[in-house]
Amino acid sequence: MRVIVKLLFRRKNIMADSTNLISAVKKFYNSGDEYLIPVGIDKSKIPALSNYIEAQNTGILAVDVDNISDTAAYASNVNTIAFKAHTDDTHANVLSSGTIGAVGSLPVGSFDVANTSGLDESVLPQDQLSFQQDQLTPYTEGNINTYYYAQGMPIVRDGKTLSGDYIDMLLGRDFIIKHSNKKLTEIMVKNPKISYDNTGINLLKSGVESVFDQLYRNGGVGEKANGKPDYDVTALPREDMKDVDVSQRIYRGLSWKYHPADAIDDAYISGEIDL
Repeated sequence: MRVIVKLLFRRKNIMADSTNLISAVKKFYNSGDEYLIPVGIDKSKIPALSNYIEAQNTGILAVDVDNISDTAAYASNVNTIAFKAHTDDTHANVLSSGTIGAVGSLPVGSFDVANTSGLDESVLPQDQLSFQQDQLTPYTEGNINTYYYAQGMPIVRDGKTLSGDYIDMLLGRDFIIKHSNKKLTEIMVKNPKISYDNTGINLLKSGVESVFDQLYRNGGVGEKANGKPDYDVTALPREDMKDVDVSQRIYRGLSWKYHPADAIDDAYISGEIDL
C-alpha cells in the first residue's frame, strides 16, 4: 500500500522563488511515499515543483489544473500527472486525489489507471449530456486525464503522465527502484558479512531478482516467449570492478532491464451481416 501525501501551503508561507516549496518537498523523498499532491499552492509555483520531481526520476506529482493550457511550462515531464474534472458549486477539481484514492491501495502492477471508475462522490464527472466524444480530443492530445461518461459509466482517461507515458509503467519503475534499495539494505543488515566474491555478489543479485518476481506476480512484468518473466538482472564479477571500489567495499556491478506488462485500454469490433 502507498500512502498519499498532500502538502498544504498557505500562500504567505511560500517565497517568490519557490525555495520554501522545494525545501519542503525534499522531505517527501525521505518518507518513501509514491504520490505527491500539492494543495492550495499558487499554480505559478507548479512548474518549479514539477521540474524538481522530474530531476529526481522517481515519485509521481499529481496536479489538478483549471485549464489544459496550465501545463504548457512543464508539458513534457514524465513524472507529473495532470487532471481536470468537471466542477460546480459543491464539487471542486479533486480528480487527482479521487483517482489515486481509488487505486493507491492496490498492488503495483495489478491495475491500469485508464478506465478506473467508481471514484468518490466528491469527484464530478464531465456532464453526461453536454460533454461529447470530440471534446475529449484536447485532453488526449495534451495528456490531461479527465473523468467522463463512456457508455453510461464514468471512467478516468487516459491514465498517462504529461509526457504520454503510462502511469502504471512508471509506478512499476518506482516499485523496482525503491524495493531493490530496500532489499539490498535488508540483505546487508541481516548478514554479518557479505563476501566480495561470487557468493556475495549472487546474494545481492538474488535480492534484486526477488523484487522483479514480486512485480511479476502482481502483473507488472511481461512474459518472454517461453512464458518466463521478461526481465534480466546482471551482476558483474569482482574482476570487472575497479580496485578503488573494491578497496572501499563498494560494489557497482548490478544492473537490470525489463519489459513492463502490456494492457488493453480500448477495443474495437468489426463485423458483417451475412445475408
